[in-house]
Amino acid sequence: MNPPFSVNTESSAKFGSDGQKAMRNREDAIASVIADQDPLAGKALSRKTIAPFFTVLSDYLLDNDHGVLAKVIPWAACVNAESAGERRFLADRFEVSIVVTSHDPSHLGFSENTSIHECLVVCRRKPIADRDDTLFVSLSRMPNTVDEAIEATEDILAGGTSQWIRSARWPKELVKRGDWSPTQWVDFRLAKCAQKLSSHSRLKPLGDMAHFGPAHVRNDLKNPASDSSDGPYRVLWRHQTGKMRTMAATWDGEVAAKSGSEKRARVTLWPQASRLLIGNKLQTGATRVASVLLDKPALGSQWTPISPIIVTDRKLSLELQKAWCVWLNSTPGILGFLHRRGRKLTYSDFMPKILQSLPCPDPRTSDVRRLADTYDEVRLMPLQPWNSMVECPVRTELDNAVANAIGMDRHEIRDIRIAIMHEPTVSGKRMLDTDEQISQECE
Repeated sequence: MNPPFSVNTESSAKFGSDGQKAMRNREDAIASVIADQDPLAGKALSRKTIAPFFTVLSDYLLDNDHGVLAKVIPWAACVNAESAGERRFLADRFEVSIVVTSHDPSHLGFSENTSIHECLVVCRRKPIADRDDTLFVSLSRMPNTVDEAIEATEDILAGGTSQWIRSARWPKELVKRGDWSPTQWVDFRLAKCAQKLSSHSRLKPLGDMAHFGPAHVRNDLKNPASDSSDGPYRVLWRHQTGKMRTMAATWDGEVAAKSGSEKRARVTLWPQASRLLIGNKLQTGATRVASVLLDKPALGSQWTPISPIIVTDRKLSLELQKAWCVWLNSTPGILGFLHRRGRKLTYSDFMPKILQSLPCPDPRTSDVRRLADTYDEVRLMPLQPWNSMVECPVRTELDNAVANAIGMDRHEIRDIRIAIMHEPTVSGKRMLDTDEQISQECE
């Protein structure tokens, strides 16, 4: 099954406003009936796209004892919050047997003529007691001929590692909760490392310790500010990976409120400006800095301002902002970003809720002063892109500071850094033929 992925506003645009309204009303009526009869199925549906309707329909049509569902879905549906209901529905009604994701940089989808990153999900009817853990498979390269496709399929069914695939089992309990995060990786060890970090005793979700300002302000602010009496407001407008090379940065524009947004800009937006900003759109290969500390507070467009709420003293607040900037640009911090990608594997948008889930050092249990001191020492030194991070001496300094601050083994961090750099969606190259080649670099 390969249902349409398009959002409703795009797929029904050709029918005009009246046609769109009629289609939306019809979908809402069907969804209401489904939710009344089957609440779990109702939670699987979405108002944005009809694709999940096909999942619910398959549950009704398939044999209750031996039914098999194979469905192509957008890769984002394996990880984003909006599709969590559909993932939980599948894991409740079926054994989620195999999830196949392409990590061939030249072909990240299964369909022709699309830029959407895709996954193939295979589910089987089985009694709950007989269900196995899910086999997550990452294609190292996409087959080009029928013979190659047969060979790759045989390797998928056999599991393990080959020239075509990397595979690993993921606990069915996590899959049932909606955690399909192994689709993010070719090297599945990174999924386990990210999970381990999320439960680290010295780390807490950033959203529990900081206030997040507006993620995008272009709807309310305009550039330049010279033609308005309102403002000016400082902004970091762009994330130019070739120019954003250091953790210390400067805001790049002054803007004013658009007509009708003056009060919102003055009362709501500007009070949330901060010196510490986090990138909310990141290119996985070219990015050098995921977080910056500005010389003055600013708002952002491709950057989200955050302000500590766990400390109130101004000096301690600045120290903590420096510490978080170091952490978010270190290898464990980068791992946190990559493990939370949405939409696309190579250029990801990070919504506020996702950024808030990033694990960061808790000042009550971590040595944030050591991290802040490291920021002061290297803040003006250029960082290498993520696809060259192994050769980056500044990143090594950040990682050593992180290891000391939270009690993490620095050799383990270096191994993670090497593994990340070899991920095809970071390096832009197909995965190395054998894990041994990566292991040799780790030694």
